[in-house]
Parts: sequence; C-alpha cells; structure tokens
Amino acid sequence: MGSTTEWTVLEDQPNPGNHTILTKVDKLRELIGTKVALPQLVVVGDQSSGKSSVLEGLTGFGFPRDAELCTRYATQITCRRENVESIDVSIIPHADSPTYEQERVKKFHRTLKEMTPESLADLFKEANEAMGIRSSTKSTLSDGSILPAFSEHILKIEKLGPNEEHFTVIDVPGIFRKETEGVTTEDDIALVMNMVKNYMKDTRTIILAIMPSNVDPATQEILKLAKKADPSMTRTMAVLTKPDLAIERTTQNIAIDHVLGKRSDLSLGYYIVKNRGPDDSDMTLEQGQADEKRFFSQGPWAALRGTGKAGITALRERVRELLIDLIKKEFPKLKAEVARELTRLRALLSDMGQSRSNQHSQREYLNRISEAFQALARDALDAYYTGNTIFEERHDLRLITRIVEAIENYSDDMATNGHTRPFASNFTSDEDDTETLFTPTSKNRSNKVPEPEDGTYPELEEIFDTLDTVMPDTSGQEDIMDYISGVYRDSRGLDLGIAGGPLTSTMFKEQSKKWKPITLDYMSRVIWAVHHFIVQALEATCPDERVREELWSGYLLEELQKSYRGAMDKAKELLSIEREGIPLTLNHYFNDNLQKAQSGRLVSHIEKLGTEGDMGTPDANGTIIKSEPGIHLTWAQLKNLSFNMANSQYVQEYMHDLLKSYYKLSRKRFVDVVCQQAINHHLLRGEGNPLQIFSTRMVLNLNEDQLDMIAAEDAPVKVRRAKLGHDIEQFEQALKVLKGTD
Repeated sequence: MGSTTEWTVLEDQPNPGNHTILTKVDKLRELIGTKVALPQLVVVGDQSSGKSSVLEGLTGFGFPRDAELCTRYATQITCRRENVESIDVSIIPHADSPTYEQERVKKFHRTLKEMTPESLADLFKEANEAMGIRSSTKSTLSDGSILPAFSEHILKIEKLGPNEEHFTVIDVPGIFRKETEGVTTEDDIALVMNMVKNYMKDTRTIILAIMPSNVDPATQEILKLAKKADPSMTRTMAVLTKPDLAIERTTQNIAIDHVLGKRSDLSLGYYIVKNRGPDDSDMTLEQGQADEKRFFSQGPWAALRGTGKAGITALRERVRELLIDLIKKEFPKLKAEVARELTRLRALLSDMGQSRSNQHSQREYLNRISEAFQALARDALDAYYTGNTIFEERHDLRLITRIVEAIENYSDDMATNGHTRPFASNFTSDEDDTETLFTPTSKNRSNKVPEPEDGTYPELEEIFDTLDTVMPDTSGQEDIMDYISGVYRDSRGLDLGIAGGPLTSTMFKEQSKKWKPITLDYMSRVIWAVHHFIVQALEATCPDERVREELWSGYLLEELQKSYRGAMDKAKELLSIEREGIPLTLNHYFNDNLQKAQSGRLVSHIEKLGTEGDMGTPDANGTIIKSEPGIHLTWAQLKNLSFNMANSQYVQEYMHDLLKSYYKLSRKRFVDVVCQQAINHHLLRGEGNPLQIFSTRMVLNLNEDQLDMIAAEDAPVKVRRAKLGHDIEQFEQALKVLKGTD
C-alpha cells in the first residue's frame, strides 16, 4: 500500500531571513499545529503512485519496504540545523482521543542513532504497538475486541544536526479503494480518505498531486479530489513519477507536454521525477539522484532540459520557494486568527470561574452564587423587576406580585366562603357590610406558578396533610337562627337569659370551621410559589448542574422543608388561638357593629308603629322652614314602645348580632395576622425564612468536607479547565512567536 505525504519543506539558505521565518513555523507547529492550520504542502496520490519515493528524495530518509509497515498514521518528520546531533521520537495524541489514551501514548519516547530503513522499521513496529494498531502477530485484545488498522495519533520524528536542511514533512496514510481481508475494512478506507481530504481542504495548504507517468493525467481521480478542495486550481501542483515505465512514445509525449505546460490547467504546473523503485533497494539515495539525472538527459526526456521542472532537486527548490512565499503571505492572517482564538479560550476559561481546588476557592465560589441568589430574591420581594432581565421573560418569578395575588384571593375566599352559615339580614346600612373583593387575573398567564395539585414538586407533599384542606359539608343544614335557637335551648341555665362567653365561643367555633381548610390551602399555595422561585432562581444563578444538585440535596432542601413546616405550624397555631380561645377584642368596631345591629332592630320596630309623612324643621322662632319625609309617633306610642317578644327570642337575636359582629371583626383580624406572621414573616422576610437559607452565612458555616462535597470540581471539569489552561498557554506563546517577542 502506498502513502500520501504532506509536508512543509524549509531551507535556511541563501536568505538568512528565510531561516527566521521558517524557524517560527516550526515553533508554531510544536505549539498549535493540531489546532490552527499552518502554511504547508500536502502530497496526495493513489496507491503505488510513487509517493514514498518522492518523500525519500525530499527528506533523505530511506523508508522500509515492508508492506505491513506502510503508513498507518501521520508521521511528522522535522529536520533542523543545530550544533548537536540528535534523533528523538515521540507520539502526539489526537485531540479527540480519550484522556487515558492520550496519557498512555504520551509516554512513548525513543532515541535513534541513525535513520536507516532497518531502524525505521523497528521504530514503526514499536509505534504501532504503542498506538494499539493491528499487526500480523497481534490483531485482538484479551477481551476479544479487534485492534484498529489505522490511528489518528501523530508519530513525531525530530532530527537535528549541523548538516541538516531546514524542513518539516508530515507523511499521512495513502488513499486506497479496496479492502484487504483480515487487514483493512470499508471503515478504514473512509477514515483514510477523510484524513487526506482534511489535509487538502485548508486554503493555507499547497496540494502536490502525485501521478505515474504511464497514465494520462487527465484521467486521474486525484485531480478531481484536488479540484473539489481547490476549485480555482491555484494551489495545486502535479508531480509525475515513474517515467521509466512510460514505454510507449505517445504516453511519453503526453507526460512531456504536461510538464512543458502545453496541456496544463494548473497555475503551479507539472513536475516530473524518477526515484528509486522496489528493485533499487541496494542503491543509495545519492546513487538514485545521479541515475535520475542521467535518465532525463537521454531520449525524449531531454526535451525537458532547462525547464527546471525535471528531477527531485528542481522539485525540492520549487517547493521551498512556494512555501516561503505562502508563509510570508499568511503570517498577518495567522496572527489575527491566533489572537481571536486566544480571546475565545480566555473567555471560556473565565466563564468557568475560578478554580475550586481548595477550601478558600470553594467557599468564594459558593459565596458568589449565594450573593447572586440573594440579589435576585431581593429584587423579587421589592418588585424591582427592572433589576434583572429574567423577570421580563419569567412572570412566574415576580414573587411578591404572585404572593399578593394569593393573599387577595385568600381574603376574598374567607369573606365569601369562610362562614359555615350565612348570617341573617341585618338592620345596618349596606355600606357597613360591603366587602371589596379581589378579582383574580387570568389564569392563562404565561409561566404560571405551579400549584399543589400539579404535583410539580413532590418534595413538598410530605409537608401538607391533605385532610387539613378538606372542606366540611354544610349543605342541607338549618339556617343560622335555627342553629342559634338550638344552641340556646341546649345550653341555657338558671340565669336571666343573657348569652355568656362560653356560648359565644361555641357558636364562633362552629361558624368558623371552614377557616382551617381555606387557610391551610392558601398557605400551601404560597409555599409552592416560594419554593418554585427558589428552585428557578438557584438554577439561574448556579449553572453548574452537579454543584446545584449537591447544594440542593445535601443542604438546602432539608432546611427549606424545615422552614415551610414552621410556616404551616404558625398558621395552625393562629387558627387554634383564634378559634379555640375565648372570644376577645378591645377593638371599638366590635361594639360599634353590635350597637348598630341593635339600633337597627329598634328602628325596625319604630317603623312598624309610626305613620309616614312630612316633618317640618322649625327655625329659632318656631317657624317651619323645611319639610322632610319621616315617621310620626305620638308620646303615648313612644311611652308604650315594646318589641313584644319572648325573652328567648330576644336573647337569640342578640346572640346573632353578637356573633356576627365578633365574627366579622375576627375574620379580618385573622386574615391580617396570617398574612403578616405566617406568610410575610415566616416565608418572606423574617429571620430564617426560606429565601434567606442560601446565604453567605450558610456558606461560612459549611465545614471543609461539606465544601468539598458541594463545590469541588468533578473530573470532567478539571480536565476541561486544565485543557483550556494548556491551550491558552500554547496560544500565548504562539502569539509571541508571531510578534517576534519570543
């Protein structure tokens, strides 16, 4: 199997300036050669097209002829003039290979005394084994898996010495189109073809298309591949090989015409070389070049004399010129590209935040997250929705607005449905009992806050007892006056018939028995809204999923559940105080309402006794100056005014007015206290409320083990951070090389 060869050929003569610029390319190749396309030349061709011989002529290395040792991976050969002679060999791991494999192949290192076919054969065998490539002696692993035939790692050979010419060559596997049973597969064919195409496609690459002279170049598929990579054909050069096999005169003339430019459509033209063949294994490279020179001086090939396009020496010189020109042209663009990539890498590393390898950095990392969380919570509580763009997109996170909606719905529900039995029509004005009820907004709002029945947060279900929110069935029961009559009959004693405190307590507890399910239901909805905000705010401020999960399950959730239980317990305590205790109030509105109810009953009886008519209003002299509609009573009627009712009926009506006056005042007071203490204090603003759990104080109280568990970076993050740090270092050094400051 042949090989496709990609190289950069460099020379330090005759212009000293070329030595400097070529040395820079060598340094760049070491630093960023696998990450940024550098000016280079790629040699492509079909199997047995003579690529290995061209490579030998350009590098001076004699490659082994063993078919098993054909190129199975890219081989980067660098020659550079130095005072000390050395040949060092290592493996550059492929960037996308697993970390463990990269570490394994990096350990491969060899030192050679000389570059001979024999020493290279031994080297390739060892490299194949290091890269885990299939061989005749080993094709499977212990687990039965088949070893690959090719690798995307790069074998690096660096040869230094005082007589070396300055160049770099990368030899990659050659294109083949037919699989060999037990050796190669269809997947191998595709892998090699893609590898070669990747080398050809970059605009900083000169394509050197290798073709045998005994075949018409116009029919070669390699030129079609080059045309796809280089549509204008301005960076493609063709090299004809094996002219000694072109026996027919017509074939010879076709090859000569292409070299002379008579049939060429390539800007860089055609070159022709004759190198050692398989039967010339005993011929040295120097002898091979002398033989080549004699060959082109005879027969029809002598027509190429003076063109500068025949022979390996002419090709080598032209390649050097092209690459030096390309390097000079591309250096400004390369500098800008390296600078952009360096900026991008630094931004990626900055987005990861500071390394969290110790207790101090871990605590600082969590502090930054907690501060961002608290800032979001403050804005949400203060309705400062312009403080963060998240509130524009997520109305469900406008926390205080959602809480106010829930509170107003709660107040409305208590006013409308809180009583067990409707009170009888009273005798006060309608204005006294008018409730300003809240009209809820549309439930079709986007980003609706989850509710208990949605089951969004199962971790909250253990906090609530569903039996607490079951409404008692009050259908089919007697009206309130019948209820009061029954209570009175079952509770009266030997007294003067005046309703006492215990009786009022009994009636009030019965009349307010819906308070518990209504209150606890709304408490659960408020808790759901607070919990939803905390979950979403934590996700927004802590993008690292692993840290967020450790923080949540390891500390926050347990503390949040404790805080929610405290709020629910407070609501239950307030219910017990209000409903189980003795009715008590110092609020003057209680007496005002009671007196108004009693006065209303009196006015009602007066209306029944009196006569309607116009009443005049006398002035200071007794003169009637105004007439108003009203009720007329005689002194006799007034002196004999009586309700004419039984003592029990009077007491029952008084009990109704007393209960209604106290219930109305107690309900409003209770709703306010629940909102102020259970919701506002325990859930929103008081000490230890759930919104304050994830705070700087919490972070400061974490011990070293907790910090490490929550905030330490996991292995993939550490690897990514290390890789970014290494890449940044390499690109920084590369930028110095390009600027000439290194």
